[in-house]
Amino acid sequence: MHANPEIAFEEKKAAHALSSYLQELGFAVKTGIAGLDTAFQAVFKKGNGPRIAVFAEYDALKGLGHACGHNLIATSALGCAAAVKQVLESSELEGSIEVYGTPAEEDGGGKIIMLKQGVFDGLDAVFLMHPTSAMARIGGECASFTDFEIEYIGKSAHAESHPENGINALDAANLFYQAVGLARQQLRDSIHICCIIAESERDIGRIPDYARLEVEISTMRVKDIETTKQKIINIAEGMALASGCKVRYKEIPGYYGRMPNAVLAELCRQEMLALGEPMMEGMPCDAGGEDLGNVSRVIPACNLYMTLLPDKKISGHTDQFRELAISDAGKHCLSISSKAMANSILTLYQNPQLLKQAKEELKRRQEEEARYE
Repeated sequence: MHANPEIAFEEKKAAHALSSYLQELGFAVKTGIAGLDTAFQAVFKKGNGPRIAVFAEYDALKGLGHACGHNLIATSALGCAAAVKQVLESSELEGSIEVYGTPAEEDGGGKIIMLKQGVFDGLDAVFLMHPTSAMARIGGECASFTDFEIEYIGKSAHAESHPENGINALDAANLFYQAVGLARQQLRDSIHICCIIAESERDIGRIPDYARLEVEISTMRVKDIETTKQKIINIAEGMALASGCKVRYKEIPGYYGRMPNAVLAELCRQEMLALGEPMMEGMPCDAGGEDLGNVSRVIPACNLYMTLLPDKKISGHTDQFRELAISDAGKHCLSISSKAMANSILTLYQNPQLLKQAKEELKRRQEEEARYE
């Protein structure tokens, strides 16, 4: 997989290899689920115990390959599921272990599509490992974000001889850009707006009749996304009125931040410690975003971050991280994380009251967020 990187929604080789391996192990496999060619479900069920899933990601970064380590995310899911199945078959435990192949995490939100299609309905808990550097941890809250594309349509004219006949779309884009900058003063510190003028007229002798901006809103609170979106729309329409242009805008929905679960986090942390892996305390926040966040808001989720480089922090999406993902450190990451997730899942089969507590925590967090203003 590392040697054959495939970008979002094109992960045909990876999806086939992963699902075929699970089928060989005795899992019941469905491919092409939720209308996605490279998504799959693999289930091994014994009795009527809890339904617990582990997610596999396998899309690569364009031009960088597996510089986010999704080759390890996918194979850790398989290692975990294979171990759980083996124990279910040889013990009195009951439950369903399910692997979901979730394409397009980097760009496209495969999990969000699958969630909306009801693919995850009925699951009691989900696990996912993501490789990192520095000390291993359980992921806490992360950013929510959404994007906008805003287009201004004006009227072209000769910039020297008849500028009065034109309507300058680039003026509208500049007004928008400045207005967003001024609006930041009235936003919470946790709300970030990034904006670029992505396209406009390149002939200096013409009044620009078209300009396009790209905008991203990111924040740690989903409700802040909704209120900030309306500010962006108001600014877009106001600057169209001010400049005389027409405006088109389109939201490109992003990912909601994780809703962490302390019950599952502490369970997985203890399993990691038992395997000799040092762990950060608590559930540290991070500024990134991922489509597991949307799932974690309706199903208790544990996002384990297993280290590739314990003594040094390096960035993902880099050449160095890509090489670590295929190194001996990557193999160690795969081995430890598979075992920790498998042991956590087996504990949940043995102690279903923990799942009840995890669901109660999720409900409490949902209610707390609903009260946020």
